[in-house]
Amino acid sequence: MGSERKLKIWVMTNEYEPKIVGGLGIVATQLTRMLAKLGANVTVLCPGNSDRFTISQTNSNLRILRFPKNSKYFNRTQHSFRAESIIKSALGKGEHKPDLIHVHSTEFTDTAKVAGNRFKLPVVYTCHSLASEGISSKPGKQQTALLTFANRVIVPSRWQAKVTKGLYPRMNRRKLITIPHGVTPISKGSSKRDPHKLLYVGRLIPSKGVEPLIKAVGLLAQENRKVQLTIVGSGKASYRDKLRTLAKQSGAAKRIHWADKTPHKSVQRLYRSYGAVINPSKKESFCLVALEAMANGVPLISTTSGGMKEFVTRRNAKIIRSIDGVHIARAIKAFWNDPEQSRKRVIHARATAAQYKWPVIARRYLSLFSDLVRGREA
Repeated sequence: MGSERKLKIWVMTNEYEPKIVGGLGIVATQLTRMLAKLGANVTVLCPGNSDRFTISQTNSNLRILRFPKNSKYFNRTQHSFRAESIIKSALGKGEHKPDLIHVHSTEFTDTAKVAGNRFKLPVVYTCHSLASEGISSKPGKQQTALLTFANRVIVPSRWQAKVTKGLYPRMNRRKLITIPHGVTPISKGSSKRDPHKLLYVGRLIPSKGVEPLIKAVGLLAQENRKVQLTIVGSGKASYRDKLRTLAKQSGAAKRIHWADKTPHKSVQRLYRSYGAVINPSKKESFCLVALEAMANGVPLISTTSGGMKEFVTRRNAKIIRSIDGVHIARAIKAFWNDPEQSRKRVIHARATAAQYKWPVIARRYLSLFSDLVRGREA
């Protein structure tokens, strides 16, 4: 590829701003913006909120094609985008053959494979986490296919790499690469925040530890009427109902505010007004929320589960030793009782987050992409 021509990338993701559910959508959005800023020509293929196929041009290097999830573009039975319809529509709207395909979501497995084979392109898959339903589920089978045919698989932590290797022992180890997620701080926040105002941000699923967190708030409320917890996240209605019932049973209902549908930009602005972010997760491939709290100068009270142990330490966070109500409550009380130690941790946390700035992370992606394309064209 000539040095004078911009690297052209098709990015396939089921989440993209403003339609963001979790870390995958945040990463896909911020990474593509930074790649475009660094000079790559990026086209995002993603679902939209409209019932029509729409196109938006963020800047000269970033174009977003949004497809409705109707029968023309999406197979609901297979939970998969229709490859031929997606590719034909993209090319019909002035898109040229890309140099590389970057996939974030298993819903685009077939589209990535068909486009990669047809155009003879390298395919890179960023595996944000392994399918929670297991490898025999539809998402699991799609993910297995992606892991098999992708030229490179990027994971956000060494822990995730180890788990992936264990689940797929026949995978070529050379194609598995660890590149962490990045972060962009929104605000330095205020040093006068009420330490009793606590914030949880994340999906509402059992592995996130929300149940023991609610029990912890119930325990704390017995002796401290100032404690407040805001829970920002979405999940299945049945599980949300279970959590609300648990809050009543634990005596925490009046201490908890639920905010299930909050745009990511609004969440970023929330950080500055809370005394601490609580992350009681049992399993994380990385945990972008923990890194965002650090970058925004908010005290972090967290486990070190999974990939978090690679950047969450005793120096930059109050560690939750065991994921149950008693230990979470104990960690929160220890945070309240030692504000000076918390101040020191925030300083170290900012220094930690500074190592994960998006320009640095995006350059690692861009270097990998460029090497792959040159290798194919050599």
